[in-house]
Amino acid sequence: MEHMTEEIGRGGLLGNAERERNLSATSPKSYRILIADDEEGIRMFVTLLLEKKGYEIVCAPDAETALAMLSQQPFDLLISDIRMPGMDGFELLQRVEREYPQVKRILMTGYDIDNYIDMVRQYNIGNVLSKSEMVNYDEWCEYIESILSERIFGLDRLLPGASIRSSLVQNHNQSREICAEIVREYQGDDRVYFEVAVNELITNAVYHGVLQLTNVSREQWQEDYQLDPFEAVRVSWCSDSEKIGVSIEDPRGKLRKTDVLRWLDHRIDEPLGDQEHGRGFMLVRRFIDRFVINIDRGKKTECVILQNFDKRMRNRYKPLLIHEI
Repeated sequence: MEHMTEEIGRGGLLGNAERERNLSATSPKSYRILIADDEEGIRMFVTLLLEKKGYEIVCAPDAETALAMLSQQPFDLLISDIRMPGMDGFELLQRVEREYPQVKRILMTGYDIDNYIDMVRQYNIGNVLSKSEMVNYDEWCEYIESILSERIFGLDRLLPGASIRSSLVQNHNQSREICAEIVREYQGDDRVYFEVAVNELITNAVYHGVLQLTNVSREQWQEDYQLDPFEAVRVSWCSDSEKIGVSIEDPRGKLRKTDVLRWLDHRIDEPLGDQEHGRGFMLVRRFIDRFVINIDRGKKTECVILQNFDKRMRNRYKPLLIHEI
């Protein structure tokens, strides 16, 4: 094999309450979080969950109360339900973005997020978390910590303790070899879908993220094109007993949240124009359990996928996770 692989590290809501009592406080800073939800049981559970992580939590039963609290005291993050009496979560987050731009924003819902994707795009919302009974709340808390701290990059945050391997992709042969090596490690029975997702993300990172080729044949990349090390795409992967994670990172940081939302909300009558790689993002969201996109504009972009080996462990209500700093 031509590429060199590195070892880079080892790194119903109420029904989950018993497991969440075992969570320990890990937040290095006592962030202040405002929870807006009209269901008292949800507010109580989320408060218990996040206080265990060391956060200071304040709750509001509706959007109007949340806005009044924001006008009176500082918060680092607002987490809002979508459906509430009066003003809904979309309108609330829009108001907060306009009036309190320093406050980070997350929506949460017990429904299928894909049913709201047009509204998510309209209001330009990057993070929507599911609050269904099958959610992994360790993972849920990690996403919140990443958003608050803006330490969004790296598989070690999502698969702590796993042995991470990493390789640079500088040519097409290396991309095929690395993809094949990752797929061999996958223990699920839907290997074809997983392989399509990994291959699509690696190819897109090179073809569009680095080379920025549009409206031309991919044959230019498939020939003997060699990227310099400083512009190579880094692919990292690891697994534990339940799932595998793959990170694809390009050094340009050209991707935008607005583009991703447009692709995910793509309608048949809306052309994708010269950004045909948007179809790949739609496929990945459909095939993969967790699809996380981390963007540091002008510096780097990271696409992360997490796939459970056992289909029974998969939650059909997938979060939407696009972190742009």
